[in-house]
Amino acid sequence: MKTSKRIIAVAVLATGLAGLSGCRNTSGTIVKTDHLTGSSMIITENARLAHRVEVASATYDEVNGLKRVHITLTSDRNKRLRVDYRICWFDANGMELDPQTKTYRNLILEGRDAVTVTGVANSPAAVSSKLRVRETSQAE
Repeated sequence: MKTSKRIIAVAVLATGLAGLSGCRNTSGTIVKTDHLTGSSMIITENARLAHRVEVASATYDEVNGLKRVHITLTSDRNKRLRVDYRICWFDANGMELDPQTKTYRNLILEGRDAVTVTGVANSPAAVSSKLRVRETSQAE
């Protein structure tokens, strides 16, 4: 009787731990840039990532009638850090332009390094952009 209770208790504990280990905060840092007003806003949804990656600058320009954004990310750590990022573009109504083609890209930040990511709108209707950064795992 005691053995079966122990087995059940261990099974419940293992199931609970397995469920908790599958939970992960996939949110991170968001940089919104409005190309009409020239404003930029940084939103931090993950405090852990905010202490590791900092947004140093956000600039934009136009090439052949298409908007382009340059966002510089810096690592606050001494170790290599792996993050995913994607840049989405929005029209004047706030609708995302061509969301199916915007997948996350992998970026490795060396310790105390700065990297500039660049995104070009795929439509002249784009007026604002949003960079999303999320932590994947620490690189070797």
